[in-house]
Parts: sequence; structure tokens; C-alpha cells
Amino acid sequence: MRPRTPNASRGPSKRWEDGLMSSIRTRGFICLRRPASGGTAQSDQRGRRMRSVTKAWAAAALAVLLILGQAAAQTTGKIAGRVTDENDEAIVGANVLVKGLRTGASSDLDGYFFIVNVPVGTYTVTASALGHQTVDIERVKVRPGMTTRLDFTLRTSAVMLEEVTVTYEAPQIQVDRTFKVQELDVGELRTMPVVDISQALELQAGVTRNIETTPVSSRPVFGQFATIPTDGFHFRGGREGEANFYFDGVPVRDDLWGGFDIQALSAEGLDNLTVYSGTFGPEFGDAMSGVMLFNTLSRPERTYRWRLTGQTDRVGGKTGPGGGSDDTWQGEASLSGPVPMVNNLTFALSSRLYSTDGYLYGYIYPNYVDSEGADKSGDPEVVPMQFYDVTFNTGKLLYQPRKNMRLSLGGFYGHTNRGLYSHFFKYNPYGTPQVELDQNLGYIKLNHAISDRTYYNITLSRYDRIFLSRVYDNLADYLTIPQNSTGEFSISGEDWVYFESRYLRSGGSLELATQADDRNLVRFGATYDEALTKLRRLNPDGFSEIEDYSYIPFKASAYLADKMEFNSIGMILNIGLRADYIDPNRSFPADLTNTQDVSTVKDVDPSFFLSPRIGISYPVSDKAAFRFGYGHYYQYPNFYKVYQGANLKYPNYPSPNIYSVTGAIAAGDIKEERTINYEAGLQARLSDVLKLDLTGFYRKTSDLIGTLVVEDRSGARFPALDNINYATVKGIELTLRKSFSSSFSAFINYTFSQTLVSSSLLFEQPTDVSRTFLADWDQPHVFSGSVAFRFPSEWGFTLNGGLSSGFPYTFNAFAPNEERGPMQINLDVYAYKDFGFFGLKERLFLQVNNLINRPNVWWVYADSGKPGEDASPATSYDYTNNPAMWGPGRRIQVGLSLWAQ
Repeated sequence: MRPRTPNASRGPSKRWEDGLMSSIRTRGFICLRRPASGGTAQSDQRGRRMRSVTKAWAAAALAVLLILGQAAAQTTGKIAGRVTDENDEAIVGANVLVKGLRTGASSDLDGYFFIVNVPVGTYTVTASALGHQTVDIERVKVRPGMTTRLDFTLRTSAVMLEEVTVTYEAPQIQVDRTFKVQELDVGELRTMPVVDISQALELQAGVTRNIETTPVSSRPVFGQFATIPTDGFHFRGGREGEANFYFDGVPVRDDLWGGFDIQALSAEGLDNLTVYSGTFGPEFGDAMSGVMLFNTLSRPERTYRWRLTGQTDRVGGKTGPGGGSDDTWQGEASLSGPVPMVNNLTFALSSRLYSTDGYLYGYIYPNYVDSEGADKSGDPEVVPMQFYDVTFNTGKLLYQPRKNMRLSLGGFYGHTNRGLYSHFFKYNPYGTPQVELDQNLGYIKLNHAISDRTYYNITLSRYDRIFLSRVYDNLADYLTIPQNSTGEFSISGEDWVYFESRYLRSGGSLELATQADDRNLVRFGATYDEALTKLRRLNPDGFSEIEDYSYIPFKASAYLADKMEFNSIGMILNIGLRADYIDPNRSFPADLTNTQDVSTVKDVDPSFFLSPRIGISYPVSDKAAFRFGYGHYYQYPNFYKVYQGANLKYPNYPSPNIYSVTGAIAAGDIKEERTINYEAGLQARLSDVLKLDLTGFYRKTSDLIGTLVVEDRSGARFPALDNINYATVKGIELTLRKSFSSSFSAFINYTFSQTLVSSSLLFEQPTDVSRTFLADWDQPHVFSGSVAFRFPSEWGFTLNGGLSSGFPYTFNAFAPNEERGPMQINLDVYAYKDFGFFGLKERLFLQVNNLINRPNVWWVYADSGKPGEDASPATSYDYTNNPAMWGPGRRIQVGLSLWAQ
């Protein structure tokens, strides 16, 4: 197969480069390349992808620690328990120490102790007392916001006894789990058939990946918004972008477009991952349906650890259409350990390179253009249209200058380059836009324990995200080739998509926590940030701005939370209140029906809202506990919706140009979207190795952004965005998890739910605003699971599987989404064998995705109910046989991992 050939030279337009991008370019975060003098638009497109990946890789070394965002989410937990002798008598004054952290506590008169402010991770905890044997408990896992219970029994002795080491055994149930929490174990991910974190996230209860069920050219606004960056997931029936994401406690959600590039992450740079898919505490804001925490190494290291992994699907099969290879390869590396000659200083680094052609291709036939699309003879040039290239690097320094103080400095740099498959451009693949996404985070965090009971965190951070989507970076190139098509396929020309945006957030946060008494852990937090929000959207064929703005909105928030632990009855009560203040910092006409009267222009009012949250857990035995969660959750709409239609070039700015609208005009008084979440659940231990979690949930969402038609006083009609939509979601989640025994571990998730919305699409008017219909992403039945086998001879295999309902579609316009496509079935396998040579550990592995090679149907034609074939005799099979209607086929990868023993 020929080398992949991308769409445009590396870099944005000259105007954008001189203005917005100059500071990024000079710091080395993004490398720009202009076309050679005299080159054509077509020659400008050759060879860009590999240059882009190479430059991003070279820039990564400079990116990680050059910059300083916002809130401190939960990155610590608590250890508590009791120290007794062999007669169950309390030992007073026993020393309990978390090894490697230089922190600990002493037991009180009743033998009880607690240690707060413990970074999330796995530790060895030791207890000792004069005249008693010392006991170490290994593999003690501390979870974010949770209390880990440890009880020590120290034997009495008049002589020195050898230290005893035991392995931590998790309690029958996690009593203080007042919300539905799902954890992804990084060690388990290394033996799963997943390439990145997003594939593991799909296996969690209540989380589904977004699948587009409409061809690009048929989406609202001519598919212009098909390339915008989102998180790509639905949490408990919510829309894309309703979740928030925290990296080491710092939010990394792009408030301009919404979401975070989860697919760029790999497990190698992370220590643990946590998913809240329903209710959650007041420390988390800007989220209505889910929160995901990515935590890197947060404890000192005394030894060096490293790991290298490489894998590819180039195993001898044909590359490209009809072959067994997508030309996929991946390399990952991680390294951590103490910094030489500096006491108590630890570093952690990781890097990921990933590249794939994808499975959707375009074709360029020699005589296709000259024959006006009639001649498809000869050998075509095969062009990957769904390629995806990623560079993602993380770095962190941990320093503990004193026993009660920790300082961390860290961040990441990521570059993504991907293509978009548009069936209309199947024979003109270079006419589709190419997406580039550069994101980097830097933060500095101080953790200071004022006493054994009280500590505070101060965080300063800076998060920068640049998004580009265009066919050519040079606007003049859009005029080089004329627009021409057959009616079904493009012959020449390009898609009229041109986005340039930047979201640059800087801010800080303070969190204060105190164990006020044996019952109450009280936390207070406050944040402030402001964000440069720039967007330029053009009609490239006319060089006119559709949108062009630069705003600096700012946000402030505060919360107060109390975790009450009633140890005598086992009940846990989490209560809290969150306050948010958001100022979009813009002016706009007060009346959408009179936008051209400049006298009506005024500053948009800020938004202020309060969010009460409560979670209760009550054990009915040592093997079962009920829980209940309730909360109000607000999210200010993504800024591209809030500022939709703003154009600095319009003479009457800040009034919008209602006579030339591509998309919509946002109302000036847009307010926050809101959700009320209810959740009730049961966790139970069915046996020594089997746990059950059952959850029922209900979500009521209102004030969602939607499109309506407004008529101006002059009689002009135009689409506008306002808070008109609403939704309800209800369902049940069941999780069964078997811990490792008899050579295998396993889990299975089942979700039964229904998602009703007044409209599924942003730029589409509701069919009937008084009614709700099944959402485009509604899947009533979703099964997912995994079973992992591990044998004493250091080999094993893991099977991941999923089965889910098909997506709804509309056959009758008066009954939207009443029909449903075929179900989705998938089975993946990862098999490995570990070796030990030259003092190292080696792993050879085989990974097969879609083992049964099932062509999963993602969407069908509404008139026929079939994929690849509509009911119209006027359309050709070549046109209706859209390969994007099916998911990818079987793919086989082989790989090798190396790490220190």
C-alpha cells in the first residue's frame, strides 16, 4: 500500500499563526511548516502526517514542565483502624506508619487511629509498640476520598520477635461508598485487549461510546461540526460533553468544545483511574452525568521502575482495504524513581506513540476527474481517511522537603492528528478536513499538613488546547481546484470546513480539610480561573468569517463538605453544598427580536447557582450495605454554544448578523443546564470471592441548549440557540465481580436504561417541544464483561466481551426513533507468556480485536431498515454502500513488553 498522504501542510493560516499561535510556536509546543514556494494545493498535501508525528515527538521533551488550571479534586484518602493485642485489648500509643511517606499516627486510649492526607496509591503500613511484635500489612490500597480500614493485632512479648508481614485483605464491603464508583486497575489493563483508556472505559456500567448514526454530509449545518473535539462518551444516558475529567486533581475539560481526548491516554503513565457515573460529591463541578479521575504516581519511590511496550498489526497480512492490517503500531514507555543526589525527590515520566490508518479508505482513480466521475478504471491510489496519530507524554516531580509537606510539579503534552471519513468524498479523499489537536497541562501543587488532623492543598495550573480543522491551512489553496460533483460523490474541490480555536485556562484552587473529631471530616474548597476563548470559523471558499471572537470568561466556585462516619452503627453520611459563579464576559442585545438596535446591547448577566449533594451508606450486615445518593448538578454550556454566531468583523458587533447565519445565533441570556440525579444501590458480598453491586437511577435534566426559530421585527427569520430542551433517563445497573481465585478473575456489567430527549441534535429543531423521544444514542440493554486467566507457569489470557441493543432510527416522521437497528456483539482476546532473561522480565503477547469478525451494523437507512441498501431506485449501490455503517473487522496485533524484575 502507498504511504499515507494527509490533507494539508502542518500548521494554521498565516493570520492565525501571527496572532493566536505565535506564543505557542515560540515555546515549541507546535511546529509549523509552510508549503514550498510554487507548490500546488495537491502537492502541499503529501507527506504531512509523518512529519507531524515526528515534530510532536521532538517537541514533547520541552512541553511537560514549562507551564503552571484549577481545582483540587480528591487525590488523597484516609487510613483508619484499631490496634489490639492477642486478647483484643486496646494498645495505647502504638505507632502506625505508612512506609515511604514519612507520615503516621499513634493509637488513642481505645486503640483507634487515623491517618488523613494519604496520597492515592498502594502502600505497606506498619504498626509497632513497646513490648509487642511489629506487624507490616502489604498492598494496602488507598482510594480517592475513601477510608481504608486496617486493624492490627500485635502479640505481646518480653523479648524481640521477628517482624510479621501479612497481605492486606479488602473488607467484605466498602462501607463509605455512598456513590456508585468504578475503579480501573492499571495492572489489570496491561492484560486486557485494549489499546487505550477509552476502550477500557466502554466496559464500565452506565458508560457507552458515542457512535454517529448519520453520514457526515447529512448532519445539521452540512456536517461542519462533525470534527469538533468531544469526549465521545455518554454517561448514564447523558449527551457527549456532560462529564468532567481531572488529571492529578486538575480539571482538563475543554469548556469551549466540551470533553477531553480520552483516546490519547494510555495506562502506562497512570497509577489509578476512578469513574463516577451518577451522583458524586460537591468537590466536582461542571459535570451533570459523570466524573473521571486520572491520577499519576503520587508517592515517593525508593527504587527505579521502568517498562517498555511495542505492538503492531503488521504481522504478514495485507495492509489496507480487505486486508488484516490497518498499519497500526504503538510504542509506550514509563520510568520512575528517585532523583540522584537529592533526598526525597521522585520523578515519573511516560510516553506514548500511536498510529493507525483506520479501516475506512478513499480512492483516487487516474481518469476520474477528467471523465467527470465516470471512469473508475485503473489502479487507484488508496488513501486512509480515518487515520489517527497520537503523541502523549506525562511528567511529574514529587518532593517532600519535610515530614508534613509535599510539593508536586507535573503536566502533560499531547498531539493528535486524525482524519474524517465522509462518504461523499470517497473518490476525492483529500477534499475532507484534517483535525489537529494540541493540548498541554502544567501544574504546581503544595500539600501541607498543619497537624495530624488538618491539611491544605494549594494548586496553580495552566491548561492549553488548540484545535484546527481544515482541508488547507492556506486559504488561497481553496480556490486552486474548482468544486465539482456527480450528485452522489465529489469529483474535485473540498469540504467547506475551516475551524481554528484555542482554549487557554489559568487559575488556582485552595482546599482545606480537617478531621474535626472522630466522626467528622470537614472539607472546604475554593477555585478561580479565567480562560482565553478564541474561535475563528470561516467559509473558506469566500474567505468570509462565519464566527470570529475572543472572550475571557471567568469562573469561581466554593464548596463545603462533611463526611460523617458513625462507627457504632457503621453508617456513613456525605453531605455538601457547592456554589458556582460564571461570567461569560460579553455584551449582547437584550432582545433577539431586535438585535440590530445597538441601544439594546448590554453586558450579559453572570450565572450563580447552588448545588446541594448528599450520599448515605448504611450496612445491614458485615456483607451488605445500602446506599442512596441525591444531588443537583449544573453545567454552564460549552462556550461554542454560548458565543455561537459572534463575529468581530460584523460592522454592528456585538450584535449578530441575522441575515447570514450558518449554524445559529446564541441568545444573550443563555443560562446553565441542570440535572437532578437520584441513585439507590446495594453492595453485597455473595461469597469470599464474589461481590454484587445493584444500582437504580433516575435523572431529570432541564434547560438543555437547543435550536428554535426567531423572527426579527424586520420579518427576518433565523435559528437561535436557547435553553429549550430537556431529558429524562432511568435505569438499573448490575455488576458482578469475582476476585482472583482458581486461576481466574472476572466481572460482568449489565445496564437496562431508557433515555428520552426533546431533541438529540443541537442544530435541529425539536419535532415537538412538548414531547420527548428516544435519544439517538439510546441503548436499552448493554452487557459488558471480562474474564482473565492467569496460570502458575506465567502465562494467561483475557477475554473482553460486549453485547448491546442497536441504535434507534426514524421510519415514520410522526414517530421519531421508534425503530431500532441490529444489536452489537464484540469479543476481544489478549494472550501472553512471561519470561525472565538477563535479570529482566519479558512478555510476548497476542491481541485480537473482534475475534469473531462480526460486521457490527452501526446504523441503517431509515426507508429500508438495512445497511448499505436504501429503498430508492435512483441511488447507486456504490453510493448507498457506505462502509461507515459497519464497525471494523477482526484485527490481530503482536507485541513485546520489557520491565525490571
